[in-house]
Amino acid sequence: MHSLRFRLILNNLFPLLLVLPVVGLLLVYLLETQGIVATVARDLTRQAVLVADTAGLQTGIWVDPKSAQAFLARVSPRLSARVMLLDTGGRLLVSSDPADNGAIGKILYAERYDPILNPEADIRYDQSTVKDVIVPVLRSDGLLLGFVRLANPLSSIYERSLQLRQVMFWVVGLGLLLGVLLGWGLANDISRQIQTASQAVTGLATGQSLFVLDESKSPSEISQLYRAFNTLALRLINLEENRKRLLANLVHEIGRPLGSLQSAVQALSGGAHRNQALRGDLLEGMAGELHRLNNLVGDLAIQHDLLSGTLMLSREQTVVSEWLQKITETYREEALSKGLHWECTIPSGLPVLSLDADRLTLAIQNLISNAIRYTPSGGKVCIQ
Repeated sequence: MHSLRFRLILNNLFPLLLVLPVVGLLLVYLLETQGIVATVARDLTRQAVLVADTAGLQTGIWVDPKSAQAFLARVSPRLSARVMLLDTGGRLLVSSDPADNGAIGKILYAERYDPILNPEADIRYDQSTVKDVIVPVLRSDGLLLGFVRLANPLSSIYERSLQLRQVMFWVVGLGLLLGVLLGWGLANDISRQIQTASQAVTGLATGQSLFVLDESKSPSEISQLYRAFNTLALRLINLEENRKRLLANLVHEIGRPLGSLQSAVQALSGGAHRNQALRGDLLEGMAGELHRLNNLVGDLAIQHDLLSGTLMLSREQTVVSEWLQKITETYREEALSKGLHWECTIPSGLPVLSLDADRLTLAIQNLISNAIRYTPSGGKVCIQ
């Protein structure tokens, strides 16, 4: 597949590709009609006039074919054109080209000569091309002896160039048609792929079902766009699956302590508060479940900050010894009630630090709570 850059360059150059052949053909046409034709007509006329002036001094060549042939044999090698001598009626007397011998006696110039109306030279054209130049030959007293005809030696070349020009027009026309079809196809392909990407982004923005775009059949630039969209779509799909999984876990994690708290409240409301030992167990259990809920809320807050990228720390000067002492005291009774040996050593000379006490409290509480939860009865929890 062509790259998008190549397609855009082709579309931008297409008007230039369309104009240049037309301008070239127009210049060639003007050069042929205005430059070459005028030059050929001028040169042939000058040569014909010189031959006519020379032939006018030799009257014998107009009545003696051998003298006429000898005259052309002397003159024609110095000329680039084919030379013919015509009588006053326009019949061919002799030609420098042996191929014209079959036309001797035939009328090749049917125009009547009028020294007043006719010009000195009659230039005849064939499809904007000089065919031949005919100049009257006059005697010194003004009597018409005949005509000198010079045929354009390039006439056959002009005929071929005309055919080549027609072929060139066809080639240019077909090329332009193919260029139009190619440009339209490339533009339509680019438009279709960009429209596909636009529809996918619109569907993503409006919450419609996500789908992956095919990157294999697109230009490199469109493939990069598709790849970026696919990466974003897959991330959103993963985030949606994680969200559903998280909600399911939250329902489970919150439902269990809430159920325990509801059972304890119902028991106390039913008269369990009269039993001192039972009331203590219920209150201790409720405190533990509330503590677990508090830890769960802290974990959720940390995860939210990490995922959203908005973790903001509120630092303040904190006496580390006093701060740690307050945290650990709340877990001592929980560890002892589970039958664990509790050992906590916090030196009083710890430094004063700039820290976010609330967030670090959640982290330390998670560590101590996990130590108590996963240490079997009779084990030891040591904090140093």
